[in-house]
Amino acid sequence: MARKRGNGEGSISRRKDGRWEGRYWIQGKRKSVYGKTKRDVAEKLAKAVAEKEIAPEFVPTNITVAEFFGQYEEAVQHTMRRRSYETCCEIARLHLLPAFGTMKVKDLTRGHVQRLYSRKRDEGLSAARVRRIHGVLSSALNTAVKWRLIDHNVCKEVSPPRVPQPEIRPFSLKEAKRFLKASEQDRYHAFFVLGLTSGARFGELAGLFWSDLDLERRVMHIQRALVRGYGRYTFEEPKTRGSRRSVGLTKKATDALLRHRERMSEEGHQIEGDTLVFVNTAGSPVNHTHFTRRQFKPLLRCADLPDTTWHAATRHTCTCILLLEGVNPKSVAMQMGWSSVAFMLENYARFLPGWGDNDVMDEALG
Repeated sequence: MARKRGNGEGSISRRKDGRWEGRYWIQGKRKSVYGKTKRDVAEKLAKAVAEKEIAPEFVPTNITVAEFFGQYEEAVQHTMRRRSYETCCEIARLHLLPAFGTMKVKDLTRGHVQRLYSRKRDEGLSAARVRRIHGVLSSALNTAVKWRLIDHNVCKEVSPPRVPQPEIRPFSLKEAKRFLKASEQDRYHAFFVLGLTSGARFGELAGLFWSDLDLERRVMHIQRALVRGYGRYTFEEPKTRGSRRSVGLTKKATDALLRHRERMSEEGHQIEGDTLVFVNTAGSPVNHTHFTRRQFKPLLRCADLPDTTWHAATRHTCTCILLLEGVNPKSVAMQMGWSSVAFMLENYARFLPGWGDNDVMDEALG
């Protein structure tokens, strides 16, 4: 006599469409597997039941969102980049805990989260900032699912605001020349030249050591970035996988760095070994905020250039000039530290020479 299947072991039957169906129960919900033959379904059913039996069960708890974030922040502190971790804590403190702190994690719903996003937009927060809030909350709830505190992440059911693609406004060739000309008497002239001619990020330049420069061979080795968080500076790995790289220096940049080395020596700063290339007059690292307000923005006004960001004036401009001059896109991507040429082309394709070749259409149409 055939043994009767126990509760949850599943059952097999043939459907009207000719396929075989195996049914089993997990956490009070019925699941199904399908196949062309009864044997196929039996094997799938046995596998599904076995996985169900060894899978950890969801155990609802009464932990609050505030209590959970305390555990979460402690768990991820040494797995995130420092600035990302500080941003995560800041967003939790300013936005998530005031809204959900006293709620139980298991009671958080799609409606709660969607209403928070709408309220933050009404309060004047940008779409990019709200998406950052969404990213922090979603990442935390993924961990809550992993810890079996909840059975699913409600952030996957909400619609964060769409962030418009920022417009790239690089300098033209004439503007770039005017930018460098206006900086010639500036103490940080080499910083300006190196930023525009190499396309290196601000933190990469601020974290540059003299030992990273080979001025005879005109090569710069980018191996770290200077990061300023809350109250202190640290050196971190470059931003992306391809960001640790060597970049050829232009003659203009090399000459500027040689003059900068003489200036630093006259001021009494070290000019060799693992010491910073760019420091302020007190010998401290270059502060991004102070540099922008005291050096970069006044230089734009002095040169009668459009108000823009450091990133656009240097990194965007360098990329666009190289593409306009016909440099191979792969070489440009490697210089910028991007692992994907596709990413670069998606953002800079319109700057490629011959983009929209009107002569071809004229010839084709006679």
